[in-house]
Amino acid sequence: MMLGGVTAGPVYAQTAAGESVADIARPSTVQRLQDLQFGDIIAGSTVSTVVVNPYSDSRSIQTGNATAFGGTVSAARFQVSARPLLYYQINVPSSTTLTRNGGSQTMLVDNFTLNGASIRLLPLFTSIGNFKVGGRLTVGAAQEPGEYEGSFSVTVNYL
Repeated sequence: MMLGGVTAGPVYAQTAAGESVADIARPSTVQRLQDLQFGDIIAGSTVSTVVVNPYSDSRSIQTGNATAFGGTVSAARFQVSARPLLYYQINVPSSTTLTRNGGSQTMLVDNFTLNGASIRLLPLFTSIGNFKVGGRLTVGAAQEPGEYEGSFSVTVNYL
């Protein structure tokens, strides 16, 4: 009977070189190009809603008996700058409040809408994308005349 032992032979360590790579990209930005403007409105005797369409930059009275006449009407317009072929997601707020200059009266802006999908892709040969935001303004019955202002924030997340 033969008993054999396992003998360990010499082990040879092998090495390989690896490389590390980092790509520092230009910072992405979002810039406001144009404000959301509802134009001139005469308050009616009932609560009214006025909508600015982000596709057409047009205004319409949805409910109530307010009267729209003239003034500048436009959806808000924003520009995104980042590397090409980057997906980004646009988030709009649920609402904001406009306050009368020189007073305490307010109006609500809500139902913010985009002119397209909330997730978009920057084109291959450009690093710029644009989007528009419309919204709905609630004008109170016999709302106090004056200029009302407020702000809202859009958030762009890069995917």
